Amino acid sequence: MKNSYKYIEIFNFLKPFLWDNLTNKFKMRLLICVTFLFFAKAATLITPIFLGKTIDSLTLINDNTNIAIVLVIGLIIAYGLAKISSLAFNEIKDSFFSSISQLATREIGMIVFKHLHSLSLDFHLKRNTGSLSRFIDRGTKGIDFLLRYVVFNILPIILEITFVCIIFSYLFGLTYTLVTFLTVFLYILITFKITQWRIKFRKELNSADNNVSSTIIESLINFETVKYFGNENFEFKKLNNFLKKYETFANKNRSSLSILNISQNLTIMSGIIVLLIMSSLSVQKNILTVGDFIIINTYLLQLYQPLNFLGSVYREIRQSIVDMENMFNLLKIENKKKSQVENTKSRTDFFIEFKNVNFSYEKIKTLNNLSFGIKKGQKVAFVGPTGSGKTTIFRLLFKFYDNFSGNIFIDGTNIKKIPKEKISNLFGIIPQDVVLFNESIFFNINYGKLSKNNNDVFNAARKSEIHDFIINLPKKYETLVGERGLKLSGGEKQRIAIARAILKDPSILLLDEASSSLDLKTELKIQKNLEKISKNRTIISIAHRLTSIQNYDKIFFLKKGKVSECGSHKDLIKLKNQYYKMWMSQRIKS
Repeated sequence: MKNSYKYIEIFNFLKPFLWDNLTNKFKMRLLICVTFLFFAKAATLITPIFLGKTIDSLTLINDNTNIAIVLVIGLIIAYGLAKISSLAFNEIKDSFFSSISQLATREIGMIVFKHLHSLSLDFHLKRNTGSLSRFIDRGTKGIDFLLRYVVFNILPIILEITFVCIIFSYLFGLTYTLVTFLTVFLYILITFKITQWRIKFRKELNSADNNVSSTIIESLINFETVKYFGNENFEFKKLNNFLKKYETFANKNRSSLSILNISQNLTIMSGIIVLLIMSSLSVQKNILTVGDFIIINTYLLQLYQPLNFLGSVYREIRQSIVDMENMFNLLKIENKKKSQVENTKSRTDFFIEFKNVNFSYEKIKTLNNLSFGIKKGQKVAFVGPTGSGKTTIFRLLFKFYDNFSGNIFIDGTNIKKIPKEKISNLFGIIPQDVVLFNESIFFNINYGKLSKNNNDVFNAARKSEIHDFIINLPKKYETLVGERGLKLSGGEKQRIAIARAILKDPSILLLDEASSSLDLKTELKIQKNLEKISKNRTIISIAHRLTSIQNYDKIFFLKKGKVSECGSHKDLIKLKNQYYKMWMSQRIKS
């Protein structure tokens, strides 16, 4: 019952891609495919009859009459044309349907990819990126297989078996039909039962494959960390253990396949032997001709191929469904339930305002009834010990999470009412942990705003003090940065991130310890440039170096998810409390 529901669910998901979602051009292609499918099957079914009649007509050649010779040659040509037509019509059908299946695969792949981007940060923090990639890859390939083979191979095979039974019944009697039907029935039953048993090996094989892929990707992404701690052997052993599991289940998968193949061949050959013995005895009694014997033999051989194909296709279908399960499960994942929006407008004059915001991550309370306000054009900073909620504020502003209580307002509108696209355009961020694409330096800066031209990119690089470094590289702006920016230093990556934010030219700039990886000289230069681009913008900073925020309008000191101190640098120094202690601690260290 569970499997039946699964098949119906998959069918309902794929159905629109076979007609509803198709343009008129692709609908016409689908109709052409169906037409050529019928032509191909008709040619396949008539071929054995032409061959049998040709064999019987060979005895007429002894008459040495022109009519007899023409008849034999005509039957041979008809047989050849039927074989060629069957192959040609199938190839034309496959060619036309390829564009339809590829279109469906592309659209489904995009649906899954867009869905993953719509999920919360919470989901992605818990997931392995390598496994997600494998889920999508195997799932889309499984869909392509189902579309091509189920629609245009399995259904035609069933039709072919049905018509062969009808032909046998008409030409040779019900006994031949019953033996053929019984052989086919036993073949399909054995195939389904053994394939069902093999599914567990395929699932384990997929799991091992995911682990192998994830281990390789994670290890290579963290290449520097592995080297720093000399843990190469640990990584080798870890991968080897997963490879051993993969090897074990791959062997079990292959052994069970051998059992299936032997069982299938034994069943089909038993049926063929019985039918050939029956037909040979009928030939001896002059009930059937030698041509009839050939017709029966040819039909059985023709049936053997699609039956064997049906067995392998069923295995692939089961495998595809297993592969698609993970992908469909991804589509079923939704963001955590959103809390109710209490107010849509803020009555205060704050540009950004948090009102009694509470947020927990993994049952750990990160924000505790947090309230504060930021006016438009202000420069404010959040400081405090690790785990006080500074980064969480940024993530909530970017709508990475919606499952918080309380209200957040931007320009008077509740953030839950603001589309994510507008949020993205409103904010720019310079993160502490800079992640770059394995592309050129130009691409990574230009990613801040893809519509900007080359000169805009170069100017942004100058303002972030990275331009001179780039032009001294052999490939200049076309230099590849490596996986996650591995080829660059921390300071170089951070300056590229600053250039990217400058290029975006946002209304609100978020600085997540944006100068933490820079030397003091470079930091001072960039601070001046940031001051220039900060005019008429709201700046919100998470700061570790307090010297970088001395001139800010307001500083919030966070502790245990709430504001414990608030004011300008001078005000907080006068309080001689937590901020003052942090300031004095940093001065002593410097």
